[in-house]
Amino acid sequence: MKTNLFILLGTLAIQLDLFGQNGDYAMGARSSAIAGTSVTISDGWALFNNIGALADAEKIAVFGSYRNLYGIPELSSIAAGATLPIWNGVFGVGVFRYGGDLLNEQRAHMGYSHRLGIVSLGLNLGYYQLNIENGGSTGNLMIDFGGRAELTKHLYFGAHVSNINQAKLSKQTGELVPTYMKTGLSYRPNSDLMLNTEVEKNLDDPLSFKIGMEYQIIEWVALRLGFKTEPFISNFGIGLNPKNLSIDYAYSIHPDLGGINQVSFAYYFGSKKSLE
Repeated sequence: MKTNLFILLGTLAIQLDLFGQNGDYAMGARSSAIAGTSVTISDGWALFNNIGALADAEKIAVFGSYRNLYGIPELSSIAAGATLPIWNGVFGVGVFRYGGDLLNEQRAHMGYSHRLGIVSLGLNLGYYQLNIENGGSTGNLMIDFGGRAELTKHLYFGAHVSNINQAKLSKQTGELVPTYMKTGLSYRPNSDLMLNTEVEKNLDDPLSFKIGMEYQIIEWVALRLGFKTEPFISNFGIGLNPKNLSIDYAYSIHPDLGGINQVSFAYYFGSKKSLE
């Protein structure tokens, strides 16, 4: 049974690049619901999605997320983190795990982001580990770098590069953990509406275009949708934000493989000003 499952997962990995994040550690149901167009968003999940945007996260936060691909437990991801406004910026720590017992990858990282005028910059230092049952494990240092700029009161720009140091996936073959680069714009005409667009490039894959929208229908309820190419995936979601608690859900549809579910939570307390 284990052998058949391993063959199935390995086939998915080779043909669809699904097994293993391999350099892309974007997480959070809010981000997923808007097709990953989160490079300008400054919530706690910026620790995973664009460390450069984390500087504008004004509250202490703890958060976690679970994502399942196509109903297969072995293709699930979990992530958790915490952020702390300190030293005139924001510091964060996070952990990530993808896969099952046969094959999995994990990452632990810490990052810091600081704002200088209209621009904020951030750096993530992480340790990446890949484990294969009966095949050993490998580990490497990974470095991410990102930035965010408030161009006008309503327009934001962001950019992020993961694995900028090109860590090795295998020391024997020299295969590298893929490097992801993404950049995007966010237009926010008012406090209720956010329109995002983004392009993302893995050095080994075609350019992906993404568009997302979030609309705050009432004070603590937001509706979200988004689309991405390469492959084309539709995304939908909802966010509930009563007081200091945030609960988000996202559902994505792959045209050939089916649905992707993700749920996230975050609790915010304290404020940046109280610590400075």
